[in-house]
Amino acid sequence: GVVQCWDLRTGKSACHFLGHAKRVICSEFSPNGFQLATAGDDGTIKIWDLRRRRPSASIPAHTNLITQLKFAHSSSSQNGEFLTSSSFDGTGKIWSTRDWKLLTSLQGHEGKVMGIDVLDGPSCGVVTCGFDKTLKLWQ
Repeated sequence: GVVQCWDLRTGKSACHFLGHAKRVICSEFSPNGFQLATAGDDGTIKIWDLRRRRPSASIPAHTNLITQLKFAHSSSSQNGEFLTSSSFDGTGKIWSTRDWKLLTSLQGHEGKVMGIDVLDGPSCGVVTCGFDKTLKLWQ
């Protein structure tokens, strides 16, 4: 899996990253724009340092395809305090952006978890949607 970053002003490739064993399905920029998280078929999350243009972390995150990544855009933190991921392995997961350690695993869907999002504001939490046709709110 190759990740290609483009300069939208020039229309030219700004950089590319090699590192995933299989295809890349999803990506997410950190709130400060200095990091890019990518994931896909190989079940790993790669964190890329966009300033140095090199990998900064590799997380063996899930046992199946990763469907979505989402940084927590905390109003109290410019770099995002958490990264969330969803997967065909039936889980959503929350990762610390300080050391990329697993904080919690969200289990409750009957089958694949198709997406994940972070709620900011007074009713903060995480929402997952599953192939089982349900939405789950985790607080």
